[in-house]
Amino acid sequence: MMTVPVMKNYINGEWISSESSTMGDVWCPATGEKIAEVPYSTAAEVGKAVEAAKAAFPEWRHTPPLTRSRYLFQLKEILEESFEDVARVLVREEGKTIDESRGEVRRMIENVEHATGVTTIMTGYSMEDIADDIDCNAERMPLGVFGCVAPFNFPAMVPYWFMPYALVTGNTYIIKPSEQVPMTQTRIFEIIDEELNLPEGVLNMVHGSRDVVNAMLDHPDIEGISFVGSTPTAKYIYERCGATGKRVQALGGAKNCVVVMPDADLDQGMPSLITSFYGCAGERCLSGAILVAVGDVYDELKEKFVAAAKGLRVGDGLDAMTQMGPVISAAHKERVLGYIEKGLAEGAKLILDGRRIQVEGYPNGFFVGPTVFDE
Repeated sequence: MMTVPVMKNYINGEWISSESSTMGDVWCPATGEKIAEVPYSTAAEVGKAVEAAKAAFPEWRHTPPLTRSRYLFQLKEILEESFEDVARVLVREEGKTIDESRGEVRRMIENVEHATGVTTIMTGYSMEDIADDIDCNAERMPLGVFGCVAPFNFPAMVPYWFMPYALVTGNTYIIKPSEQVPMTQTRIFEIIDEELNLPEGVLNMVHGSRDVVNAMLDHPDIEGISFVGSTPTAKYIYERCGATGKRVQALGGAKNCVVVMPDADLDQGMPSLITSFYGCAGERCLSGAILVAVGDVYDELKEKFVAAAKGLRVGDGLDAMTQMGPVISAAHKERVLGYIEKGLAEGAKLILDGRRIQVEGYPNGFFVGPTVFDE
């Protein structure tokens, strides 16, 4: 039997096997094959990562901002050199197309580049005489250890909405990747470990599921949490951080309507409409869910939209010709199929049915074809 890699935590500059006996499986959505195992780490292991980050904080926060930014300049360069490598790992475990993956990795690198402007990011302000004999001065200072709880749908980009800015402003950091897609961040951390030479403890990674998240939310030495994911989880994290006094960013999902006016140029706009609804297999918070036709554009819009959706090439994201990849897991596929059945049961008319799509060469993949309800 073929063995698969087991993900390790990265704590205090070292790769450490988890002590947990509970493991999760990582699947390739295109083939349905198990490609890795990920440990569901313990609260104690979160504690070790926090301890390392806290110990690294005093020296890191007193490192001059321009010196900290040089690490990010170097990080940008090594990520550019590993661009295609990271993009392909992302496709294999998440399922999106290679073009979508490259776009995600590009946005990740752009956040690193933007964070190098630390002198602007951290600049304070002052104002004399805001009242009689009172001047006002404001300084931006690092606070300590921060953490990110990342989603499955953008495993490379989303942690980099937060981590580069935390590091360059003098904070230390812990990333908890989604247990469904741990390989992308693991590959990125391998690159960082091999080439960046960050001080030990400044940047850490702990794999896991709910227990790891709760340990991060409850740890008194973590100053704040950034989260992107489902709305119920975002509410839970926001409430938990409020109860423990943590700073928090909690970004949930959305149900987006796309409104098409009667004078719209449908031929010009159709590629953007299709990308909105079916890009990343619909697994993103900006995906269109409801297409609203205003006035007499309805019939033409329906005809052209269904034709364009029907023409999408569904397949393995590593095939450059693929326009729509699989969903993340077998469970997610069943969930989507359940939504389709529910729509039919409630009386909606199914005018494009993606339930029984067959992708040649990938009989076990988690594919759902483009689907459209009417009325």
